Amino acid sequence: MRTFVTVFQQNSFTRAAEVLDVSQPAVSMSIRRLEAQVGATLFVKNGRSIAPTAKAVELAEKLQQGLQLIESALSSENRFKVYCVEGISHLLKHDDNITFKVPPLDQNALLDQLRSQQIDLAIDTTTNKDSAFQIDLIRKEQIVLIAREGHPRLTNDTITEEEFYRESHVVYKTTRDGRQLLELFTAAPLKELIESREVYNQASMAMNVSDSDDVGVVFRTFAEKWAPKLKLKLFEMPMECITVPIHMIYHRRLEHDEAHKKMRKQIKKVLKNKA
Repeated sequence: MRTFVTVFQQNSFTRAAEVLDVSQPAVSMSIRRLEAQVGATLFVKNGRSIAPTAKAVELAEKLQQGLQLIESALSSENRFKVYCVEGISHLLKHDDNITFKVPPLDQNALLDQLRSQQIDLAIDTTTNKDSAFQIDLIRKEQIVLIAREGHPRLTNDTITEEEFYRESHVVYKTTRDGRQLLELFTAAPLKELIESREVYNQASMAMNVSDSDDVGVVFRTFAEKWAPKLKLKLFEMPMECITVPIHMIYHRRLEHDEAHKKMRKQIKKVLKNKA
């Protein structure tokens, strides 16, 4: 049952073998045995990958939720692995049953890990519309510009668009659909920035800005927490920006899992805002 469901989720014997930590021939043999039992072909070749037959789809709908219920019942204590975008992770309190991690740079890697059950939940920005995932808007964040206190040029309480483009920027290596995160949330296309260095997360952004004359962009929630400690100055963005949607993302097979539902409710209660 587990082998079939994994092959169905991965659309690949090879990837299923990697997830299950068994050989590919063992996966193939297991599927052949199941096909003999049900008297029907379950997967057919589709280019370089495989595709489920109608019989496989019918079986998967019945088995996926059942497998999840069995695994939940066998586990006396659920320890969840959750990706949380780092700009709001400080809002989440320690929980013995949850391990919080910073999401990978590549959105596809994040979704693959949710699909293969390496990760139980993600709290992140996403542009994905994959119907295999439940994607719930749980929060919105404003973005602000930060510079160090005592910056030699940014001496006013506001910054103009001309000043914004004249300064050197710390930028995020993380992308979504091939675009820098900042590009996703400005109302109009950005002009080319003077880029001084790349960082992976908002903590690195704040540390680099605090120790240089570069500027950077972070969530307002994050900036307000760390600005006093790192001696940072906050500026409203000099161009029109949209608020950043923060989504809770999980595979639909977990939608009715009681422990997972409890965790989702707990996280939503902490992170929900009125923005």
